[in-house]
Amino acid sequence: MSPIGFGSVAMAGDSFQRVLAEGIAHEQRLDWDAALRLYEALVQRLETETPQDARWHARNAEAEFRRGNALMALRRMDDARTAFDAGLHAAKESGDSLILAEGLTAAGVFAGTTGDLPRAERFLFEALNLFSDVDAIAGRQGAGWAMLNLGTIYGKTGRLDLAFVTLDKARERLYAIENWVGVAAAWEAQAQLRRAIGDEDRWREDLAEAVIFYDRQGMTEKAGRLRELLKGKLL
Repeated sequence: MSPIGFGSVAMAGDSFQRVLAEGIAHEQRLDWDAALRLYEALVQRLETETPQDARWHARNAEAEFRRGNALMALRRMDDARTAFDAGLHAAKESGDSLILAEGLTAAGVFAGTTGDLPRAERFLFEALNLFSDVDAIAGRQGAGWAMLNLGTIYGKTGRLDLAFVTLDKARERLYAIENWVGVAAAWEAQAQLRRAIGDEDRWREDLAEAVIFYDRQGMTEKAGRLRELLKGKLL
């Protein structure tokens, strides 16, 4: 499964959002330990703040989702589940449909990563519907990431035609808003799918496309790891 989406929150310029952005930058460098430390500090700081109103719940949800994502990347799955559950609860309390959609995406990614594919599909499809009702760049970006992860689920459950179509649509949406990491992740997901079905030449071509867009995003560590998979045959 792909991450829950880089830069999915609207940056407001205050200290909370600056720290959140810094954590996302650590994620893009694959420094998950550093990202986790920042997110845990945010959660702890929020616990001391009042009032715990709708805005507070929205921020708490954002911090918990990112914390869960980092924990999942570090394979601390029980802790990740706790973080995602806390974030989803906060998202519901916030009354913000965009935050709730982000939470459903996070829950879907977690369920897919832990093998509960039917539950993952339900969460991601519900998230996609909510994102599609948001007429803003955050809605289009969220929908693209939800579709990306849905495409992965379709591939894992043998619905190959639907998987390829969904990944293509995800790339189209994310390219339109210049979300290069999302475009790269969609190419990478498609490469993984092609490799799983034994399409040796085309999975390498797709992975080469992913490298191009990870480089465009400045994610040199991630691009380097994928180049190693290609073993110099294309790049």
